[in-house]
Amino acid sequence: MIIGVITTSYPRYPGDPAGNFVAAQVEALRALGHTVEVIAAGADEPLFYRGGAPELLERGGVRTLAGALAFSAKLTARVVQRAHSWDLAIAHWLAPSALAALPSRVPLLAIAHGGDVHTLARLHLLQPVLALLRLRGARIAFVSEDLRAIANVTDAIVQPMGVDLEHFARIAASATTPPTLAVIARPVPIKGIDVARAAMPYVTTPAQLVIASDITTTERDALLARTSIVLIPSRILANGRTEGTPLVALEALAAGVPVIASRVGGLRELPVTLVPPDDCRALAVAIDQVLAHAPNPDDLRASVASRGWTRVTERLLAHAPIR
Repeated sequence: MIIGVITTSYPRYPGDPAGNFVAAQVEALRALGHTVEVIAAGADEPLFYRGGAPELLERGGVRTLAGALAFSAKLTARVVQRAHSWDLAIAHWLAPSALAALPSRVPLLAIAHGGDVHTLARLHLLQPVLALLRLRGARIAFVSEDLRAIANVTDAIVQPMGVDLEHFARIAASATTPPTLAVIARPVPIKGIDVARAAMPYVTTPAQLVIASDITTTERDALLARTSIVLIPSRILANGRTEGTPLVALEALAAGVPVIASRVGGLRELPVTLVPPDDCRALAVAIDQVLAHAPNPDDLRASVASRGWTRVTERLLAHAPIR
């Protein structure tokens, strides 16, 4: 098949973490024998490469909204121009990517990741957008059951994104003394980085906290190698928004690193240690417990053995509409 992938975030240079999971899916599609064309936001598009589109839209005002609408129009024009040659379109994020495919006739698989669902819901546009996609004959996939429930789409696919299992299995552990605790996340409120900082005075086991934002994939691998626990202290924002299924959780498990995460969103569906959100003392207790009784790295890798990119991609294609 010839497959068009529509996305707002895609690596701009080797090692760029932006949209690297989309690039991984593209490589999986090509490995399965498909021809893939990618239409993505340009590297100079500020809305999708400077801290996250949902956050920028919320605080950016009229000018940011106007820029988003202008970008959406350009993206739609590019898709319409190219889609006639595709057998299938895969859109990452309902808006603007899936909406950009509406005027074309190509079969469409729309994948919702979290920020798109919550932003559309706050604008009271989620159900209208879903209705348009269903009318269009699109299949819709959510990266967590939690997101599917928010959207109330009973026939949707629930499929977290994949990980390169072999790549992460090759990361050789080199634990530090004292143990390293890592938060690998953008510095935005939903990630709860402040909760991790607040937990450290209550951790009784000597440990050091490393907060890594906007690091390359090579730097991420080096950090995972020396990390004893990955912390994902995400929260539910006042507007109701929370996580989809953060890929860093799957990456850490695939590298054999235990994860402690907040009991929110799609994180509740993963084989990780869960704590209440915004509870720094509960997070500290969990850190001490995991440091005292670290799980077997092979067991952690086995817990995500079904999440390899090839298998995830095959599952998505099995549910995709065909021409």
